[in-house]
Amino acid sequence: MTDTTVFFAFTEHPALLLLAFAAVVLAYAVLTLVGFGSALMASAPLAMVMPVAKVIPMLAMLDCAGSSLRGWRVRKAVAWREFGRLFPGMLLGQVAGVLFLARLPLTWMALALGLFVIWQGASGLLARSRPPAGLPERPYAALGKGLLGGVLGGLFGSGGFIYAAYLERRLESRDAFRATQALLIALSTAWRILLCLSVGLVDLALLKTALLFVPAMALGVHAGHHIDLRISRAHLFMLLNGLLVVSGAVLIGRFAI
Repeated sequence: MTDTTVFFAFTEHPALLLLAFAAVVLAYAVLTLVGFGSALMASAPLAMVMPVAKVIPMLAMLDCAGSSLRGWRVRKAVAWREFGRLFPGMLLGQVAGVLFLARLPLTWMALALGLFVIWQGASGLLARSRPPAGLPERPYAALGKGLLGGVLGGLFGSGGFIYAAYLERRLESRDAFRATQALLIALSTAWRILLCLSVGLVDLALLKTALLFVPAMALGVHAGHHIDLRISRAHLFMLLNGLLVVSGAVLIGRFAI
């Protein structure tokens, strides 16, 4: 199925477009709430109607736009100290992830990662209480988290849960968490778009398809922002860890089957 065929399939079959639109709205509501999860929610429905190789770069374009929109709304709340600790590792990790992608078998890495993510999420869910924000970190812990998130972003297109888990434990302010995570994801996905452009995965037809979903992305961001105002920090912590468990299981299922 070519990109042009996909574009016209969406425009000529409203039911198909409506299903994909709903998946994207849900994906970006989740992204706004916990700072990751858009690919988890949207990639499977979109992969049913367009090539998987095109789903990732299209979601990267929407992630970049959605994260920029979220970050702009709370731009004054960015925790620059925590951002500065994560950003260098993220840049280096993205480069390493792309290099690993070209040389290492992905299946075993994906299975190990999936188990690790499930363990992280389950540990958080089973904890009796959420750890207080602002706990002191060991030296270079943030650099390590940035590297890991960058590597996973380069390998699998998603390392945002690493940044989210770190920032959620470091920042008390919801706006600071949302703004800092949004800025990290926007820059990470912008770099991924450049990589996709360099290998010819982004063209005019795919850009047209992505533009169809900009209203869905904006609606999801708006919905997630208002839902976020109504849930407690403890519930947000549970939602984040629950999505870690789900994302790990989906990753294992994707590569094991």
